Amino acid sequence: MVRIVLIIALALLQLLVGIPGFMADGPYPERAALYSFFHASWWHLAVNAIAIWTIFDPRRKFNWSQIVTVYLIAVVVYPLSFRPVIGFSNVLYAMLGLRTPPLSSPWWKRPEVLAFLILTAAMVFIPRLSATTHVAAFALGMAAASAKRKYLYLTRDIRRYL
Repeated sequence: MVRIVLIIALALLQLLVGIPGFMADGPYPERAALYSFFHASWWHLAVNAIAIWTIFDPRRKFNWSQIVTVYLIAVVVYPLSFRPVIGFSNVLYAMLGLRTPPLSSPWWKRPEVLAFLILTAAMVFIPRLSATTHVAAFALGMAAASAKRKYLYLTRDIRRYL
């Protein structure tokens, strides 16, 4: 249900406001807060919609705190780009980082993870694509997941008695 709502909301924003409305001169904080919701073209929106459909699989457990966390990560990585950035992909990369297993597990041996890492590395060579913000969003998502695991580990005894 969440993925359908996200895709419809992104399509409506693209239809009603579009890029010219977003790229008009405005304060910097507004751009950092809103850039994730606008796309360069309908093709760009379609690619992100496919990624949303894949990542927000209803069989996988998620909650609203994860969505807020990945959105805040996307806002934080906005200044890392050397050019204007738009699109929902930084939120998606942060969600992938948040859902990545611990580095101690052999997660990197799976073929889909290797394909993802190769694709991400190839983004450096694609013009008009900010690989810096994508990689930073993924890394911050992994750091947030690691911090949560560490917090749960350190407080497991306390939670047991509550």
